[in-house]
Amino acid sequence: MGDRTPLSELSAQIAPSLVSWRDWADASFITLPIVYPSGSFVTVRLTYAPGGIRVSDSGFAFREAESFGAGRSFPNTARAIAEDFDIIVGKRAIYTDVPLEYIERAIFDVSAASHAVAERIVSNVAHDGEAAISDALHVKLDRIFPKAVEHEGKVSGSSSTEWEVSAVAKVDGRTAVFQAVTNYPVAVFRTSTAFHDIAALDNPPSLVSVISSKSDMGKNYSILAQAGRVIEVGQDDETFLRAAR
Repeated sequence: MGDRTPLSELSAQIAPSLVSWRDWADASFITLPIVYPSGSFVTVRLTYAPGGIRVSDSGFAFREAESFGAGRSFPNTARAIAEDFDIIVGKRAIYTDVPLEYIERAIFDVSAASHAVAERIVSNVAHDGEAAISDALHVKLDRIFPKAVEHEGKVSGSSSTEWEVSAVAKVDGRTAVFQAVTNYPVAVFRTSTAFHDIAALDNPPSLVSVISSKSDMGKNYSILAQAGRVIEVGQDDETFLRAAR
């Protein structure tokens, strides 16, 4: 016990690295340990306002949504979430003006709202994209493996976690798992985690990620390829058969 580093010292070392700040012109930016869907950190902007301080997300939630092709969803989603935090939604930013004594609470509220807006928008986009791939996959698998496919199935991994998957097919006495995956970090990492867990079984099934386009996946393709086969939903039947064996 005596040679352990005191928790107070650990906390003192860790805390400063969790939050950082920088000045830019007439504003200060505080980066918080909250992560947007893209992997970037939530940041708030502090400027002077009449009677106090304006705390704004400086449009970062909007840009996050726009980077996923969903910028038009920002106003309605932001207004719905902003009501819970009693903050204001501008054309592209979320903000509030407060007296100096309320600045800490304002930072918490604006950062939480900005993160929630980005998460909800990207989640909806990812769900819609996955549904489109899943629908096409459903039709294709029914044709290739007639009466041998369970759609929206569950497969247990070596950790005993039950993973929901797009489809499970029986091919020549073997099992093949197919998962529709969109080009979004949450979807990619969930599939990668599930497939690595399933692959650790003593007799694992064939694991197949089904995507819209390999060329659009970028580095996410390599992440999926480490966990199993990766094919495009529009490829020919023979490609699906080879991947399943």
